[in-house]
This record gives sequence, C-alpha cells and structure tokens, in this order.
Amino acid sequence: LDKLRSRLNGVVPVVLDFGNSDDGLPPLTQIDRLDGLVHCAGMSEVASVEDTPRAVWDATMAVNVTGPAAVTRALLPALRASAGRVVFINAAPGLQAVPRWSAYTASKAALRELADALREEEDSHGLRVTTIYPAGVRTELLRKVRKQLGRPYDPAATVSPKTLASLVLRTIEFPDDGHLMEITLRPAP
Repeated sequence: LDKLRSRLNGVVPVVLDFGNSDDGLPPLTQIDRLDGLVHCAGMSEVASVEDTPRAVWDATMAVNVTGPAAVTRALLPALRASAGRVVFINAAPGLQAVPRWSAYTASKAALRELADALREEEDSHGLRVTTIYPAGVRTELLRKVRKQLGRPYDPAATVSPKTLASLVLRTIEFPDDGHLMEITLRPAP
C-alpha cells in the first residue's frame, strides 16, 4: 500500500476488518467522489455443514457479504456523485450446492442477491452494478480448495489474476451508455 500511495497521488489506504462490524468505515464516508468500487475479498473454507462451526459461518458471511454491503453503504454518496461502478467478484458461474462447501456457496448466493438488489435500488442514481462470475482463477486459494474437495487443480485450465483484473478495469471504464450487469469469465479452451 505504501508503494501504491507513493506512485499515485491521492491514494489513501484504509485497513478494514470485515469481521468487526463498521470499524474502519468512517474514513470512507469522507470520500466525496468515487468512480469505481471492486469487491474481490473472499474466504473459502471447506467443511460439511455438520463440521462448520458458527464462527466460520459468521466469518465467511462477514468477508463475502456483509463486509462488502457495509463498505458499499458507506461509499454510496461518493459513488452517486460520480455515477460510479460497483463490481462484485462472485463464484464460478452456476456454482451451487457443493457438498462440504456450504458456507462459501451460501455466501456467494447472498452476494449475488446483494448485487442484484443494489443494481435495482441505485439505477435511478446512475450507478452501474456488475457481477463477474469467474471460473477458475489461478490462485493458491483455488489450489487449496480443489485439493480439499478432492478435485484436480490444473493451472492451464484457469485464468490468471491479471486477466480477471483486466476485465474488472474494462468493466469500470465501460462507456456510460451501456450497463454490464453480469459477466461470465471462463478459461479459454
């Protein structure tokens, strides 16, 4: 963050702990204009419903849903001022009901609903809300999850984080006369 701040004038890092209610949000309410907000934080524990303690459910929902909702709420005035873009990075397209991954899949279903509701609520303010559904992004988290689920991890059958970042940037910079609502990103054959 310090490197980024030194290279880009006006960048102010804000550390947020999504597990701690609204702690850290007050600095966000001081922002006057914001062109884009990207929600890409996430956690993904693998365990059956029976073996997932309440603390993991709470943390998963906080990081994957309620934290992004709180940050978005704090930044709505700044996003409205610029008719900004909000981008949610969700799960792989069509992901649902994966045994031993219920906390994650439930949180991503909730994130989809959050994005859809926000899109409808903020349309009159000019906000554009996009959900990106990437299938297989080449990360250590994906490697770990697939191993825990007993599924193969082949980096060649994934997209790079750089590719996903490029799509996010294009979404934020998309012309004002269009609204990308949902995008599916799959690895090339």
